[in-house]
Amino acid sequence: MDLFVYLSKFLPQLVYPAGIIFLILLAAILLIRHKKLLKILLISALLILWITGNPYPSAFLIRSLEKTYPPFQGDEIADVIVVLGGGTETKSYPRQITEISGAGDRILYASDLFLQGFGKYLLTGGSYIHWINQTQSSPASEMAEVAQKLGVPKDKIILQNTSLNTREEAVNDAEILKRMNVDKIILVTSATHMRRAVGLFEAQGLEVIPAPTDYSYSDEEWNTLTSFSWSRLYTSLIPQSSNMSSLETALKEYIGIAVYRIRGWME
Repeated sequence: MDLFVYLSKFLPQLVYPAGIIFLILLAAILLIRHKKLLKILLISALLILWITGNPYPSAFLIRSLEKTYPPFQGDEIADVIVVLGGGTETKSYPRQITEISGAGDRILYASDLFLQGFGKYLLTGGSYIHWINQTQSSPASEMAEVAQKLGVPKDKIILQNTSLNTREEAVNDAEILKRMNVDKIILVTSATHMRRAVGLFEAQGLEVIPAPTDYSYSDEEWNTLTSFSWSRLYTSLIPQSSNMSSLETALKEYIGIAVYRIRGWME
């Protein structure tokens, strides 16, 4: 196991809202006899819970990521449509088929672009970290299975099932593409993930046409969220776990961008 991959899964947990609150409450228990400090710690945990459980911090960070690239306009084509791993659930009992989650929009959209003729091949990528998910399957093979059910021919799907994170996916995909003499791709991934993904693939010398999908907010939903309504006031007063989860998604991307730039993997 690559130490970087392990640390990239573990360390961010310490700066996500749930991790910070956990550490503060743990400190409060250890310092329970220090009443003044205990009060400060409990108030801090309450404030962090309220702020991160509020819809607006996560919404503005998510929106800033999703607006980095506009939607694909359909005015360019490429030999290969590359879809990044994610959004599938392995077929294991009681699941009767490979299922898709929110990020499953990636393979749905990539397959649709292929069937419309925007690419000659569909490249699916990604592997599971086996100490987390003990299966012989992979996101790459699961997305390929879904794509075939949507009508993409099996002989037009290229599998890359060795990468454990986005950086490895860019490197390993690029090796396959270079053997095919392909230097221009349509890249499909979640809109929040696209900024980091484009930077990594461009660093491999590829010309990237972004085709973001899996948007958290449509323009209509964004306008509704940012307009005041008494009926929605409760969403700002009572913390919600879904808002904390969205904030973690945004923080994951910003942390990833910063770390990858520090390591020289993207500009």
